[in-house]
Amino acid sequence: MELDLRFNKNASETLQEQAFEQIRSHILSGRLRPGMSLPPTRQLAEQLNISRNTISLAYDRLAAEGYIESRGRAGTFVSRALPDESLSADVRSGSTNGPKLDLPSPLLCFSGHPPSVTRPDVANPIIDFWIGRSDPDSFPVDTWRRLLLRKISAAGPNLTEYGDPAGLSDLRIALASHLGRTRGMLVSPEQIIVTSGSQDGLNLICRLLNTQHHPFFIENPCYQGAAFLFRSMGASLHPIPVDQNGFVVEMLPRDTGGVVFVTPSHQYPTGTTLSLERRLQLLKWANDTNSIIIEDDYDCHFRYDGRPVTALAGLDNGQRVFYLGTFSKSLGAGLRVGFAVVPQGLADPARIVKSQMNHGQAWLEQAVLAEFIESGLYDRHLRRARKLYKSRRDCLLASLGRYFGSTEITGAEAGLHVVWRLPPGSPDARVVQQRARLRGVGVYGLDSGAAYDFDGTSNRDSLVLGYSSIQEKSIETAICRLHELLHDMRREFTPYAVFPRQQSA
Repeated sequence: MELDLRFNKNASETLQEQAFEQIRSHILSGRLRPGMSLPPTRQLAEQLNISRNTISLAYDRLAAEGYIESRGRAGTFVSRALPDESLSADVRSGSTNGPKLDLPSPLLCFSGHPPSVTRPDVANPIIDFWIGRSDPDSFPVDTWRRLLLRKISAAGPNLTEYGDPAGLSDLRIALASHLGRTRGMLVSPEQIIVTSGSQDGLNLICRLLNTQHHPFFIENPCYQGAAFLFRSMGASLHPIPVDQNGFVVEMLPRDTGGVVFVTPSHQYPTGTTLSLERRLQLLKWANDTNSIIIEDDYDCHFRYDGRPVTALAGLDNGQRVFYLGTFSKSLGAGLRVGFAVVPQGLADPARIVKSQMNHGQAWLEQAVLAEFIESGLYDRHLRRARKLYKSRRDCLLASLGRYFGSTEITGAEAGLHVVWRLPPGSPDARVVQQRARLRGVGVYGLDSGAAYDFDGTSNRDSLVLGYSSIQEKSIETAICRLHELLHDMRREFTPYAVFPRQQSA
């Protein structure tokens, strides 16, 4: 079998990247169908008159991202179960078995990309540092079962009738009390809208805002789901850099306002915390320019070093902050419960928007969660989880120090992940990601997680390591394997200068 691949040696992309993108395009377009065999690397390299190592690396990345699979001596084949992103791309390209719907173009207005919230690969590695997962063994199963049975036995008509689209009143009351105790926010239950997660809350907020006529200022790098959503709704995005103190407020324009999106408690993906000084600067800028702030309080429950910083919404006297919260990290993403807190004057419009989006979340989960919070069981669960995750963070930092010496790490003081800058002379982070998977370790470059980098410069030399769902012994084993891998890769590829590194500014 032959593949029609064409290379431009003067392009900015490496030959390996060009090979990967072209083979991937053949798969997405259907020219290479699931189950079809691919030529061996040696044969394809000879056909194209390029290095076999170039084709091998392209195949490695395709396998790591789930597009192809090796069957030993039988050869290499297109995967029968392609990644979700591939299926979406296939639909967008018009490949379908049904009749094509031919609508006038004015009726079709949506354009956008799905954010990556699940692993990009088909097969999970043995030790997986995937981001943003709570430990499954820490979920309070027995307590949750007891509360669930109590609620369902006294459910009455609650399971057969529609509830308030804004959310169960008991849950919103419990949340208002919890936010006052833990985040310094004095809000009424009427300001709280229960959602199915922070992404759902973002959709609600965007429907309240005039997204197409005001600039959106967003962290760079940032949470992919927010960038993709804002762009799909016609917003003009203006990236603002992030440094060791978080969002660089000084980079905001002084003569115009708009909407600012930030993740101040544990910036995604870098992990930095927005300092109190910058929080106050950002609020002053919003008041001076008549602007709005969207605060996604990502990872706010898990701070290990120093006192928690009050939420922007807790410092906001002018009611300019929309606040997003979720239970996906503190309890589990499978619950699909989050909430948005809107300024007092927008409580009624937000309730109307929510009723247009859906008729409310499931009653049973809301009822159980309300009692879980009100009874103090949630606070107890958070204390246990915080202790567990701190121990795993300490193990990860100690292991990196033991095997790599002095390391550059951001985001260690809070949250469920850190960003580790690879040692000098290491290969590209995406290549390390691919090769580590072959050794049973899942690590991720910024562009493989749910992160987005507007200029593409920050995702070459760093890995995101989510440690919360990995036991300490496995963390130590994984870092040992990474040390061996990087040693082997430097010895194997350095003489050929295969992996050019981005230079630090």
